Amino acid sequence: MRTLSADERWDLIEKISAKTVKFGAYKPTLKDAIAEVTVKPLTGIPLAIAVLFGFWMFFCDFAGTLFTDGFLVELFDEHFLPWIQEAFPGKDTWLYYIFVGDPVADNCFEALGMLTSGLFIAIAIVLPAIVAFYLILGLLEDVGYMPRLAVLIDTVLHKIGLHGYAIVPTLLSLGCNIPGVSATRVLETRKQRFIMLALLGVFVPCGAQIGVMSALIPELIGWVFL
Repeated sequence: MRTLSADERWDLIEKISAKTVKFGAYKPTLKDAIAEVTVKPLTGIPLAIAVLFGFWMFFCDFAGTLFTDGFLVELFDEHFLPWIQEAFPGKDTWLYYIFVGDPVADNCFEALGMLTSGLFIAIAIVLPAIVAFYLILGLLEDVGYMPRLAVLIDTVLHKIGLHGYAIVPTLLSLGCNIPGVSATRVLETRKQRFIMLALLGVFVPCGAQIGVMSALIPELIGWVFL
């Protein structure tokens, strides 16, 4: 095979470029326009508030109203609890109070047993909350909104020594602190990781805590303390 000279290679490059490259004015697409709107503070901040509000409403409606209140509470309180209160042997024994709890309780949340309150909180409160959270978070990542949110919030987080992409472990920790802590590895310095871990440990509740807080605090204390 003959080796091409430098001039021949450049001629070949020009021919390929002429067939494959189009020159002209760039016309922004709808996707480009939406991307620009999401990173400009004037439009991006209201949009971010709207997205996070929609995030919270979906979280409450999907996890709380649809699954927990609409299906799982009835399943546990009207079917599972009466069955296990009758089926578990030894109503007067300490094992009964540990595993089943109060034999006259009319709901799993107040029974305070490992097989009643324990399963109810894990399956009816925590699981729907985590599923709903990661469902909507995965959607935001797939449509490319998370990097734009990081760009938008970068200036704010710089004031406390972090970068914009610290929003990723923050949002992950709203579902579960473990992946949130793991995600702090993307931060550049040990100082930034320490700041982020401190914020996650003190100020960012996980999905399980949010589920319990939203169920108990408004009822017992009031929305203002939530």
